[in-house]
Amino acid sequence: MPNPLFSRYSQGENRVTASILAVFERISFALVERILQILSQDTNLPLLEIKNQVKSGKGSVLDGAIQASFVYLIETKVVQNALRQDQLNRHLDYLVNLPHVKNRKLLVLTPDLEEPDVIQQLKSDSVIWASFNDLYAAIADITATDESWLTSNFSPPSEQEQFLLRELVQMLLAEGLVNSGQSDTVLIVPARSAIKDYQSFSVYVCQPNRSFQPVEYIGFYHSGVIDKHIAKVIGKPVEEIDLTQEAVQEADIAPEIKQKLHHLVEQLKSRNSPRYGAKFKVFSLSPLNSSDTIKLAQDIKNDLKNEAGRPYAFTQSQRYVPLSALKKNPMTTTELLKGSGA
Repeated sequence: MPNPLFSRYSQGENRVTASILAVFERISFALVERILQILSQDTNLPLLEIKNQVKSGKGSVLDGAIQASFVYLIETKVVQNALRQDQLNRHLDYLVNLPHVKNRKLLVLTPDLEEPDVIQQLKSDSVIWASFNDLYAAIADITATDESWLTSNFSPPSEQEQFLLRELVQMLLAEGLVNSGQSDTVLIVPARSAIKDYQSFSVYVCQPNRSFQPVEYIGFYHSGVIDKHIAKVIGKPVEEIDLTQEAVQEADIAPEIKQKLHHLVEQLKSRNSPRYGAKFKVFSLSPLNSSDTIKLAQDIKNDLKNEAGRPYAFTQSQRYVPLSALKKNPMTTTELLKGSGA
C-alpha cells in the first residue's frame, strides 16, 4: 500500500522526507531517475537498465533483461547548519556494507545556501549534497512545458504526475525550504532566442503563467555559455499577455514596460514571427548597459560532462545559482557550481 501522500509526522525532517518519498512512489520510475540524475549532476547515469539480446555467462543469448542495482539513502534537514558528521558517517558505513550494490549514494537535502563544511570534510564520492532549491529546479526542469520537450529524449510527465510534483513544490514552499533566506538568487534560463529579446528590448519572454522562484536577477545561457550580463528584474512580471499592439495598449502595466512591448510586438509583426499574437509571460529587465545590470568579467563557458565524457547543457529549462558565486567571475560552469556549493 502506498504511503500517505503528505505525511502527518510532527517532526519537520520526517514530514518532508516522507512527503518526498510518497510523491516519488506515485510517479514513474523514469521521472524519479531523472530527478536523481539532475541532483547528482549526471544526467546519463542509468538506475534501471533495459537491454535486448543479452549474452549469459554460458554462451547462450537471452532475449532481454531488466537490471537494477542501486541504493539512494536520503538524509533531510529542514534548518541550516544542522548536519552532524557522526550521523553521516554512520549512514556511509551502512551504505558501504550493503552487498551486491553497484550504484550507491547518500543524498543529503538541506536548506543551506552553500555546501556545508561537513559534506566537504567527508571527501566521499558517494555523498551528494543538494539544497531544496536544487530539488525545486530539478522538478521545474522535468515539468517544463516550453518547446524544449520537442527535442528532448524524455517523455513529458502526465497530468497526474505534474499535479503531484506541483503539490510537492507547494509543500516545500509552505515549509519555507525553497529560497529560504536567499535574497541573491539568480535565475538562469536557456536563451537561444531570449538573449536577442533581452539585448534589443530588455525583456524576457516565456510561456504564460510559468512558475519561478522569486528572483532579483536573470541570467541567460546560450551558445554554450552563461552570458556575462546579469539583468535585474524590474517590477513584477506580466503573467499573461497577447503580443499584439492592441493588447499591449489596453494592458494595465507600467508605461516603461508597455513601451518595451510595443517595440517587441512591432518587430515580431514585421518578421511574421509565430510569436506575434500569441500569449506570453514577460519580465521587464534592466537594459544591457544599465548600471543595474551586473557585468561579469567574461561569459562563463559550460564545461559540464557526464561520466562518459559527453557534454550536457547547463540548463534545459531553468536553474538557480547564487549571485555571490557569479560575482567570483568563474571561467567555467564547473567553477561556478563549486563556488555556489552545488
